[in-house]
Amino acid sequence: MNLSQDTEARLHRGKRKILDDFGADPNVTGAGIGFRRRDGQWIDEPVVVVLVAKKRPEALVSNRRLLPRTVEVDGSLCAVDVIEAGPFRVGRVSDPAREVMSAAVVGVTGRMRPPRPGCSISNPLDGDAAGTLGLFVLDKTDGTVCLLSNNHVMARMGKGVKGEKIIQPGVHDGGTAAKDTIATLKRWVPITTAGTKIDAAIAELVDQTNLSLQPALDRMPPLSVKHPAVGIFTGGDGNGTGVITRMDTTIAALNVVPAVSAPDGRVTAAPPEAVVAPKPFMNIEKVGRTSGYSSSMITAIGVESLILTPLGMILYTDLALTDRFGLAGDSGSTVFFGGDGNTLVEPENQSSCPLLGSVGSYYNLPLTGDNDLADDLRDNFLAQSLVGRLLIRIPYINQQAVIDRLQGKQATGNERSYASQYYAKYHDFMATVLADPNSTAVVKQEHLDDSIFVINGLAQTVLTPQETQLAYTLYEKALMPTLGMNRRQVLEYMNGHDLYTLVYDAIAKVPTIELNGPIELPR
Repeated sequence: MNLSQDTEARLHRGKRKILDDFGADPNVTGAGIGFRRRDGQWIDEPVVVVLVAKKRPEALVSNRRLLPRTVEVDGSLCAVDVIEAGPFRVGRVSDPAREVMSAAVVGVTGRMRPPRPGCSISNPLDGDAAGTLGLFVLDKTDGTVCLLSNNHVMARMGKGVKGEKIIQPGVHDGGTAAKDTIATLKRWVPITTAGTKIDAAIAELVDQTNLSLQPALDRMPPLSVKHPAVGIFTGGDGNGTGVITRMDTTIAALNVVPAVSAPDGRVTAAPPEAVVAPKPFMNIEKVGRTSGYSSSMITAIGVESLILTPLGMILYTDLALTDRFGLAGDSGSTVFFGGDGNTLVEPENQSSCPLLGSVGSYYNLPLTGDNDLADDLRDNFLAQSLVGRLLIRIPYINQQAVIDRLQGKQATGNERSYASQYYAKYHDFMATVLADPNSTAVVKQEHLDDSIFVINGLAQTVLTPQETQLAYTLYEKALMPTLGMNRRQVLEYMNGHDLYTLVYDAIAKVPTIELNGPIELPR
């Protein structure tokens, strides 16, 4: 599958329209171009690829935020494929995020002499950190051999000073400037708040003859025309999606050329064909400090995305996207064309529900640790009834409105105290009832009294007058009748058409709550 120049240009214009219209949505984490993936399989359909932090069924997305299936460009339609990826961060390892490496992962964290591509390095002035030595290059200004890695690995996001020491292994892996200096910082591409497409720096090798061009672990050959470089692994999200900056634009900006071995053993400049541009569906491979050897596939190119860096959120452009290819600490790894495309890395799985995070932050509650409990409530209880399926929709559709309302705010001391009290009282109780479909626990007057107390508190703080009236109406007409019911009886009650109509009509009258229309009732 290949993109023609005309198709690629048209898709880029479609990408720009999508970002102009939806890029401000907090759930949209970026966009690029590529081919459609359906049920895990690639099909030969060029698409604009839109990245979202959380992909949900259309019924659970506000109509205002629903991404289109096509975008019109020059009088014709470009298809849009929405995938779950991001938000991203640069991929070095640093304290306090000390990683726990699986025993099955073979990284490259030890002292390595001579140094080889794929091993651990860092700038000791950057603290407890480590990234990856990506490639040896020749500086075209003076012919010296240099290390190539990310700016954020060696040059402290542009805050470095020429001559700063680069050590192997990195500080995070026990290296020190006194005994492990292998290079000195020489040059980097600036990264500004206006954005960048390059995240790279070079450091001059102290001992110009003490190096090996063979990547660590001996799982792949060194750079050559048959094994060209594609890019630099630069970061990723917690669920396995990685971002790659391009090698061709990187070496041009730094005025360097990749190094290869001449027939007589000397280090010499690689021919231009030893660097190629990334393409969708291209197999790629790398060796990195944390995850060792891996091979995956490029899933999109021309990606624009905000990435969290030590300088804050920076717009990176012209990225390539890949799946399950690297982890924190692999930043700087050279990405080569090759491999089986299926030697994958287990993701870190650090994502959490942003709604739980926002509400938890407001009340100072550990709700981000309750994703599994929330999923259990949704899938094993609410999804089994008409009213429950309606209630599932509401937080998803209105999620951003809640986050915006609580943004930058903090509950009072009394509110946090009551919230902590009720969290402790009902957390384990709810978990126990949800885990047992035959639970004999029943709704007690105490539970109803606690509910009205909470509603009274919310009415004085975060609810609008119309939302408050809705809460009182639903308490009186929908919640009070559950007194004395067990789990099975509550589910049967929540499946009633009359109750569904009552709840839907009451919610539909509140202008600050979106519903996206009623659920179709069974005949």
